[in-house]
Amino acid sequence: MLSHPLSAPLSTPLAGIKAVIFDFDGVLVDSEPISLGELQNSFEEFGIHMEWSALVKGFLGTAPRDITRFMKEKTGRDPEGVFPEGWNRRVLARIEKGLTMIAGAKELLDELDRRAIPYCLASGSSPDRLLLSLTKIGQEKRFEGRSFSTEMVPNGKPAPDIFLYAAEKLKIDPKDCMVVEDGIAGTIGAKAAGIGRIVGLVGGSHLSDAELRALHAKALTEAGSNMIVQTLDALVTQD
Repeated sequence: MLSHPLSAPLSTPLAGIKAVIFDFDGVLVDSEPISLGELQNSFEEFGIHMEWSALVKGFLGTAPRDITRFMKEKTGRDPEGVFPEGWNRRVLARIEKGLTMIAGAKELLDELDRRAIPYCLASGSSPDRLLLSLTKIGQEKRFEGRSFSTEMVPNGKPAPDIFLYAAEKLKIDPKDCMVVEDGIAGTIGAKAAGIGRIVGLVGGSHLSDAELRALHAKALTEAGSNMIVQTLDALVTQD
């Protein structure tokens, strides 16, 4: 049982929720293998060697400006040209070739529409990348005016800024919102923003095996997730 006023049995995850704030990459679209894969390539190009599990744990959902700061601190050099410029070009090129939604994402959005529960995006991706990705999956109209990037706020995740901004735009108190996140940084940010229910999703293909999913689920819980799900179907259980 959750300790927050929005506590509810796990069979009724949307009970009492007035709005849902989604992370985007790895939550609604299966894009993390692209983003993280190209980040790993950028790190290698810059002389930073990192295993996939460490990459997922340390950089899933992290804003580019924070990754740039890490690269500077790690090497003492400015990664300009390699990151974010080169990384971003490769990521956009791969998104342009095709992008798929996470299983159950469209059905969840349709259910929220049916219940008249407002929702939005709160993503570490740039506005241009968000628009391209939404267009590729045919959801750009659905999220028009409610697709928010950390570039719109002073601080990226794990700061609470983007979640507070999203809740303000939805005109819903953060404590009455649900956040669906797959990243540690975003989960920390959502908790700091006072979000009432934080769902950790571990269903993306970047979590490539059961051991990595279990480790990531544990890390998400420690970061502040109230509930861990492997599929979005778990959120549309009838109240």
